[in-house]
Amino acid sequence: MFDKLAYIGAAGLLALGGYATDVLGNGETEAVEGRIYHYVRSNRDGSSPENVYVYREAANHIEVYKAVERCTGAAFVSAWIDTETGSASTIQGGRLMPEARHENFATVSYDPAATMLRAEAALPDQMIRQQVRVEEPIYHLYDFDLATLSVQTMALEDPRAGFSFGLPLIWTEPEDGRFVRHLGRADAVYVREEDYHGTAALRFEVGGTAFGENGGPLWIDAQSGHVLGAEWGIPNHAGMEDFAIRLMDVEDGGEAGWNALLTSHFEGCPTV
Repeated sequence: MFDKLAYIGAAGLLALGGYATDVLGNGETEAVEGRIYHYVRSNRDGSSPENVYVYREAANHIEVYKAVERCTGAAFVSAWIDTETGSASTIQGGRLMPEARHENFATVSYDPAATMLRAEAALPDQMIRQQVRVEEPIYHLYDFDLATLSVQTMALEDPRAGFSFGLPLIWTEPEDGRFVRHLGRADAVYVREEDYHGTAALRFEVGGTAFGENGGPLWIDAQSGHVLGAEWGIPNHAGMEDFAIRLMDVEDGGEAGWNALLTSHFEGCPTV
């Protein structure tokens, strides 16, 4: 939620769902704790790029840091995963601070009994409290750049069978005042195996009521199941034309590597 607002003191949020098992369906848990995934999100033509770092701090806890470049505003998000539903039960978000600290401004929670996603955020000029019904058992908040989807796809026993998920969205510049929305259901249909920038991948076509005719391809790692990239026709942030994301690097940096990365964002900067 609120990447742009995090840069001026309001919240960025992340909904993260799922639990990691071997993508081949042998029931063995993949050792992903301590792993850092570096993505770049942009328009499909490569314009307006932003770095997205996803850290699997623990099996039930993920942290995300987003920034265009060092020494500028950056979003920081923590999500606690409900492994029974594969979605985040509670999310706290805000902005990154110097020395790897962070300041929270918002909370998102999901009530499975009421099938309601609730968001509360302290914006610079107002307090936002809104909710939207999300009936799908697994959801991914679209504006968090598929971090939650990546966790779900790592849990699939048979990804070639396809999968579906709800796709709510937090829109930071709503003309109608609705910050919290639900786009509908997204359906991922397996297409084929192929090479994705040098990595063996499974390619899917993603459509459904969430996208209509504006869906597009999704690639996941054929071995580990995490998201490699996607190119879709609907933007997930205000000011963007559409949506693309690509995995750039994966490191098993652990807590030390993650803290070093967060610290480096403001280290040596003239102002913060």
